Amino acid sequence: MGRVRDIRVSLTPDYLATDALSGSTAVAIDVLRATSTMLTALAAGARAVIPCATIEEARSVSVETRWAPTLLAGERAGRKIDGFDLGNSPAEFNPGAVKGKTIICTTTNGTLAILACRRADRVLIGAFVNFSTVCEQLAASEGTIHLVCAGTDGQPTLEDTLFAGAVIDYLSATGDINPNDAGRMAWDSFENHGRILSAAFEVSAGGDNLIRAGLAGDLKLCAAVDKLAIGAEVRFDPPRIEVATAGIKRQHWPHKNQGSLR
Repeated sequence: MGRVRDIRVSLTPDYLATDALSGSTAVAIDVLRATSTMLTALAAGARAVIPCATIEEARSVSVETRWAPTLLAGERAGRKIDGFDLGNSPAEFNPGAVKGKTIICTTTNGTLAILACRRADRVLIGAFVNFSTVCEQLAASEGTIHLVCAGTDGQPTLEDTLFAGAVIDYLSATGDINPNDAGRMAWDSFENHGRILSAAFEVSAGGDNLIRAGLAGDLKLCAAVDKLAIGAEVRFDPPRIEVATAGIKRQHWPHKNQGSLR
């Protein structure tokens, strides 16, 4: 009998037992939009992304690193923070804007989820845009896997839950797995809604917030499965996100985007 992989899903960082992270691989997930945007920035040539919990911390880090080419990026309530160079839309993070620069970033939900994972042995950045790369990284990892969803304003959100479920669905085909109850809920959600990913985003709390803010175009960008063939990993002390691997051996996404939840 082969090994059984323990998989623990936290639907928001508040559900994460940080003292259980030692020896594990964690994946920080904020599909709409922080992790999608960070991966886009790194794929566009950014040197690194520094995640900050607060606006004040981001500004302080910017002063401390003024000797290096940096950009301040982030949002509150979906909107670019006053005085920052960039917001949190993947569309903003093109090579002309970010290549060769370090991005100092704070967001409402995503950066908090990333920082909550710091006790794990390894912390990966996950979103649908690099789904297959994350799957391959996890398949090659050892120990417990923690899938940490950022959620929206302290509540679970559909898009992050779907991503966690998609990862579990992939891992279930590689060997025996032991998800927690939240993981089974995420898996069920993916089985029911994974074929209609774009529509699921539209009815989620995070998606509704973006639509109301006039940022509906970001939903399509964040639903672009496997658009990016990179993996990104968080290094700590000090925290920074860097490209960890490039290339996809094969695509692992099982569904086509179609249908409607409305």
